[in-house]
Amino acid sequence: MDISRRLIGVSAIHSADFKIVDVDMTGLIRRLLLFDKYVLVSTKLEEFPHLVRYLGFEGLQELLAAKLIEIRCECFQPGQTAQTRFEGYPTYPLFTYRLNWIDAHDRRKYIHDCLKNVHNSPGLQRKQVSKLKLAIVDAIHPLPTEERKEWGPSSQNDLLHNSKLVRASIDLAIRSRTRQENVPFSFSLSRGDGDTYRVSTDLGDRLHVNELEAHGIIERGLIGVVALTQALGEMKAYSALSGFRDEELPLFRHKLDFLAESASSRTKEANFRRVIDIAELPSYPPDEGKISVEKLLKIRESAEAREFRDWLVGVGDVSDKEIRERVNGLRTIFGLKINRTVGKAMRFLITAGVGLIPNAIVPALALSAIDQFALDKILPRSGIAAFVNELYPSIFGPTK
Repeated sequence: MDISRRLIGVSAIHSADFKIVDVDMTGLIRRLLLFDKYVLVSTKLEEFPHLVRYLGFEGLQELLAAKLIEIRCECFQPGQTAQTRFEGYPTYPLFTYRLNWIDAHDRRKYIHDCLKNVHNSPGLQRKQVSKLKLAIVDAIHPLPTEERKEWGPSSQNDLLHNSKLVRASIDLAIRSRTRQENVPFSFSLSRGDGDTYRVSTDLGDRLHVNELEAHGIIERGLIGVVALTQALGEMKAYSALSGFRDEELPLFRHKLDFLAESASSRTKEANFRRVIDIAELPSYPPDEGKISVEKLLKIRESAEAREFRDWLVGVGDVSDKEIRERVNGLRTIFGLKINRTVGKAMRFLITAGVGLIPNAIVPALALSAIDQFALDKILPRSGIAAFVNELYPSIFGPTK
């Protein structure tokens, strides 16, 4: 399976207090167009009332039925428990850490409880809620238990032997918590009793914060390393690229070095946004009921979309001028319009020579026999230009 054709990522938009307030529909559509499969990392299925608001019941049902989306709905996440009596373990002082993966005791009940969020979908009848819940359950793909067993030894190896990665993760935690960068602090990590880690650091003095605050920053950094292990493990489990957020990429680069950019979806999505900007297309904040799932599903399978995806891979080395000519050039604009009413008029003007060949004496009728052949070869329809100028904007038109 080609991992570059599948993406795992988050589409929820969170508020400052980490509540889901919306869904990034523009990003979701972009990912559906660029990848064969999108594994949606869901937060307790809270995204689905928002998806209903944008797509409607039938649209969302159609999208799920197309099997283009898989859902990752897991409680499984890294945590730090050395200062608690988690699972009967003794408690430890600050700067001692026990890193565990925390999971729901009853997965079936967890999914059942998450599905209750679907009832918050606007305007759905009881039967529609039931049908939507069944479709969501069918799309949920649990993490294989065997895959998880690899993550513990991998994260432990990083914590003990990849000091650059650990410090980079702590630097990110410092920046997030205090907005300070390049803070010089001492740091050493060693194995403690059992499965704990002990840290020695002067971070509190350097940041002028108390021990509890410094302990929390180190904790966040260590969990970041474990979370990166999990992200890579899920890439393997789902055979998909990870849609890392911008703030997570520096840590990913430390882990994978020069492979980071090629293994992330960020480059392909950035290239897409660049082409759309150069084409001077308007932005599309999707209004309620303005996204056509039918068109989206049809367009992503079109020859134009495939041509566009193939071309997009190498567009990073192409100049803005070349992109503009490829998308908006005279030949491609003519090619785009061949199959439209205006295009038919353009075809007549070209073949008759009106306006293009002054005082032309060759009658249009004489060229009609080779009309299709000449136009297909001389003014070919560009799949790339068609995708950018026609197909992509049509997704956001009024739905029927």
